[in-house]
Amino acid sequence: MSAPLLSVTGAVKRFGGVQALRGVDFDLKAGEIHALLGENGAGKSTLMNLLSGVYAADEGTIEIDGKPVRFSNPREAQAAGIATIFQELDLVPTLDVASNLFLGRELMRPGGFLDAPAMRREARRRLEAIELAIDPARLVADLSIGQRQVVAIVKALSYASRMLIMDEPTAALTVGEVERLFEVMRKLATSGVGIVYISHRLEEVPEIADRVTVMRDGRVAGITEPHAPQAELVRLLVGRPLDELYPKRARCAGKALLSLRDASFRLARDSAGWQAPTGLSLDVHEGEIVGLAGIMGAGRSELLSALYGTGLSGHWEGDVAIGGRPVKLNSIRAARAAGIAFVTDDRRGSGLMLRMAVGLNLVMSVIRRISPAGLMSPRRQADAVRQSFGQFDIRPKNPDIAVGALSGGNQQKVVLAKEILGNPRLLLLDEPTRGVDVGAKGEIYTRLRQLAAQGLGVLVASSEMPELIGLCDRIVVLRQGRNVAEFIGSVDEHTVLAAANGREA
Repeated sequence: MSAPLLSVTGAVKRFGGVQALRGVDFDLKAGEIHALLGENGAGKSTLMNLLSGVYAADEGTIEIDGKPVRFSNPREAQAAGIATIFQELDLVPTLDVASNLFLGRELMRPGGFLDAPAMRREARRRLEAIELAIDPARLVADLSIGQRQVVAIVKALSYASRMLIMDEPTAALTVGEVERLFEVMRKLATSGVGIVYISHRLEEVPEIADRVTVMRDGRVAGITEPHAPQAELVRLLVGRPLDELYPKRARCAGKALLSLRDASFRLARDSAGWQAPTGLSLDVHEGEIVGLAGIMGAGRSELLSALYGTGLSGHWEGDVAIGGRPVKLNSIRAARAAGIAFVTDDRRGSGLMLRMAVGLNLVMSVIRRISPAGLMSPRRQADAVRQSFGQFDIRPKNPDIAVGALSGGNQQKVVLAKEILGNPRLLLLDEPTRGVDVGAKGEIYTRLRQLAAQGLGVLVASSEMPELIGLCDRIVVLRQGRNVAEFIGSVDEHTVLAAANGREA
């Protein structure tokens, strides 16, 4: 690769008495996808905002093509060829794709009339240039998140951008949408566009990045190759080895909390793609963390949904018991009455009320308990909120701000704390650290182990194999809705994956 398109040297940024950047060096080359990793508070966002013209550096220099530049606003950065795509996409849902691409730069006909046909033709040409089959006349509201992400890229490139900064672009995408986005990014890199790819998903780095810079505490902790061992990336991210991320197992299993014996969930009607639990025999004991492994579509999430009564209408057949007593888990009310709590894999969609304050989100599930005679008790509410903030170290420590303003890790802590306030006996977790940075993952793992030590039973479904192996006392492997293998204690990833795929280890 040639000399850098973009070069940052000795960047310093202060906010009052807080130094967010401490002499950061960073560069981006033409045709390169440069991954920028870091925990919350590491300085990634501040660096991104310097490059996009939101902030000006207090010290240090920014160069483009070897020439010093200084941006006083985002328009100047845009004019210099830098486009930024934030997590909150700069698109108007109620307008069509073409109107979004030309927003503020509309094509006009003589007489001052909007030339919608011309905008749609040009929009189609730009979309087809990256092999994106989207009708320019479609409303953005009707597009998937993945399609919106690519439309945002096309819009950014329409400003003749040579450098693209992408902030957590895969955070809300499906596996298929991630692959499609990566295809688009590779095409852009091949055409000479330099891309800064900000993410916390370590597993994606080898697939898409050419180079990796890791930030920690406002500094560059290291620059490495994308195929560096994950343990090395974690060490750079959090300043400690990967094996310290997971708390030591202290399995002291008590009596069985959940018992399934030849249990199947019968749907009231067919549902394509819904893998119903079939012929399951499974136990979760007090003080035990049990993991559910399996390939996509194996039935992990469906099992948790069926246990919590949130699956499609149907009923359990076979023996289902909680604490040794037969139960009918045919509704959320029945599940909660049995002492079951559930943390969904979609915290933003169904786990939280994003515009509501953190404190109110926390007490939603225990509102009756803290409202004697039907009247809300401010003291009890404050006590419950204070307890949750302390146990899960939720930050910032302000219960009055909207939960949607928190980082992904702190949002997930709120979801967990909300369920734990209900004093469950059995906790069901579906992808408990999805969209959570490494440091917050470690805090969540530690808290789950503490809760298990107090007698809570935990059943966790995860697509992250290191998470299951590092956290769980036992791993149950599902395939096509059935449990096909079980591993106790230490096991390697290859063995679990072999069982999940139905082949010999």
